[in-house]
Amino acid sequence: MRILELYLKAYGPFTDVRIFFEESLSGLYIIHGGNEAGKSSALRALTDFLYGIPERTRDGFLHGNDELRIGGRICLRDGQERSFIRRKGRKNTLLTADGHPVEDDELTPYLAGVSRDMFTTMFGIDHDELVRG
Repeated sequence: MRILELYLKAYGPFTDVRIFFEESLSGLYIIHGGNEAGKSSALRALTDFLYGIPERTRDGFLHGNDELRIGGRICLRDGQERSFIRRKGRKNTLLTADGHPVEDDELTPYLAGVSRDMFTTMFGIDHDELVRG
């Protein structure tokens, strides 16, 4: 799976912010910035987009929990591309780009068996994880 775009529609400190991961590049992307710039929030958004927004989240401070939305565009190795939106809730949290609910397992082929814990350990390394080693 390749992440092509992360759309922070309403999440944490973000409103209508898009992060594009250039298709012609591959490898490691590093997001950097000053304190309180939203780096950790963006990392949580990526994880929550793929796996669901936890019931207890600290990212509903600017937008109410019922308004939280994260979008993304992802691509399989064969070039198949899909766009989804994730909302906070207990069921029907994964939506098509035009807002129709789909089953959470629609993302399964893209995740290739990578669990949330494995994703955060291997791909979503934040400062605290670096310090812990």
